[in-house]
Amino acid sequence: MIVVAESETSALPPCPACDAPLRPWGYARERAIRLPEGGLRRLRPRRARCPSCRTTHVLLPPYCLLRRADSVHTIAAALLDHVAGHGHRRIAERRHRPATTVRGWLRRARARAAFWSRHGMIYAYRLTPDAGPFQPRATELAEALDVLGEAARVAQEQHASWASTDPWGAVVLVTGGRLLTPA
Repeated sequence: MIVVAESETSALPPCPACDAPLRPWGYARERAIRLPEGGLRRLRPRRARCPSCRTTHVLLPPYCLLRRADSVHTIAAALLDHVAGHGHRRIAERRHRPATTVRGWLRRARARAAFWSRHGMIYAYRLTPDAGPFQPRATELAEALDVLGEAARVAQEQHASWASTDPWGAVVLVTGGRLLTPA
């Protein structure tokens, strides 16, 4: 799966495996993405196929994370609540999600925090040496979210196609939608 900016859905990105140009190849199955305000957003993402390595890819919009039924805004709100000091049960109650789901998000985010912090710094500094300075935070997760936010801000300034993307959508693009995926 590939996450693409909303404005890039007409012009397909290159294949992540071999860098050949992708070709349209129908649509993936319809799925429902849960929104922070409690509604559902129906989505039937485009598929693309690489003529060179013959792999297929699902093109997700920047409000989706890979393998998650909730929008990035829902998950990000839970992560920010956790950084503010709330536990998974209270966050689950506030966000109207099962406690086990929220606990899984928090565990995965904490486990991957150091990786995303390094990734965000490298990403931001490659785009501009003026990025940062990055200040240490109380937790690795808080630091990772801060660094990814800065990397997303820099990327929005550099990429015209990302300009209309909201900040969390830009974080999804920086992470390739893999914010909560296994290592």
